[in-house]
Amino acid sequence: MKKTKINVGIVGLGRIGKMHAKNICQALPLFNLKTIADPAPDIEFAPNIEGVIIGDNIENILTDKTIDAVIVCSPTPTHYEIIKKCVMKKKHVFCEKPISFSEDEIKELITIKDRENIFIQVGLNRRFDQDFLMAKKKMDSGALGDIHAIHITNHDASIPPFKFLKSSGGMLFDLCIHDFDMLSFLTGQKVKEIYVNGGVFIDKRLRDIGDVDNAIITLELENGVLCSIDSSRQTHYGYDQRIELFGSKGMVLVENKKDNLYSLSDSNQTQASKINHSFIERYRDSYLNELEHFYSSIISNTSPSVGLENILSAIQVAEAGRQSMMTKRPQGVKYE
Repeated sequence: MKKTKINVGIVGLGRIGKMHAKNICQALPLFNLKTIADPAPDIEFAPNIEGVIIGDNIENILTDKTIDAVIVCSPTPTHYEIIKKCVMKKKHVFCEKPISFSEDEIKELITIKDRENIFIQVGLNRRFDQDFLMAKKKMDSGALGDIHAIHITNHDASIPPFKFLKSSGGMLFDLCIHDFDMLSFLTGQKVKEIYVNGGVFIDKRLRDIGDVDNAIITLELENGVLCSIDSSRQTHYGYDQRIELFGSKGMVLVENKKDNLYSLSDSNQTQASKINHSFIERYRDSYLNELEHFYSSIISNTSPSVGLENILSAIQVAEAGRQSMMTKRPQGVKYE
């Protein structure tokens, strides 16, 4: 039986927007990418997505009644207004995290999408990574026994441009938001308390905007499980993303991905393959999987498994973390 194609538009043609566009055109034939809108579109990117209209006006997407869904990859401060416009035009939305820095805006979007009967999926792609899914399966099966502790390492290969950092909402709302969500996804528990100790070691300008580029974060879940996250904006040896789950019967480690697994050792040295250099390489399959899930949700008329309610919880943890960093004291997370 031939499957129905879904016509989509993309708003934002930065690094993530380009990745989604190429994925759709090269690996996701169930979508038909019609139009891309960006205030300053990179026309040189056009050969990668032959036949797609690239322009600078989102209205070309909003007024096209044949477009069923919109993938929002623009800067976070623009998400709220763009999503509202899409929903009011009866278009389903896939939006990159963290949607908004405002809890009130996210709550309003929940109300609007429910009223208009529109789906909004959030780009928390690590939920669709096969290694993390296997770790969750093992934990849910009881193979690890009672979980005692969780540790996450989250290091970028290189620090993003300062222009991006200024609008990113800070390290907790940008880089660490995935980690806060993963704790909830893996355990089914909310964070009860968080303590953040952060510092500036890479880009001194971050002090002027109240941000950090390195942080050690300790958290306690509502069931008492202890968690820690070490996070950095720059790790020269590659994109370092690991998670360890410790239980009464055993542990699970999700390691970094490498180009190959061999190593060569002699009396002078050991040579081994480096880990993936970028998060796009590391999570390539999960980016495909999350859009396939978005497609299935629309076709089956079933709410996506990851939506605004999930990112709202992660944002509330990030806000408590921000308060902790400012006061240098642990903070309870307020879920309202």
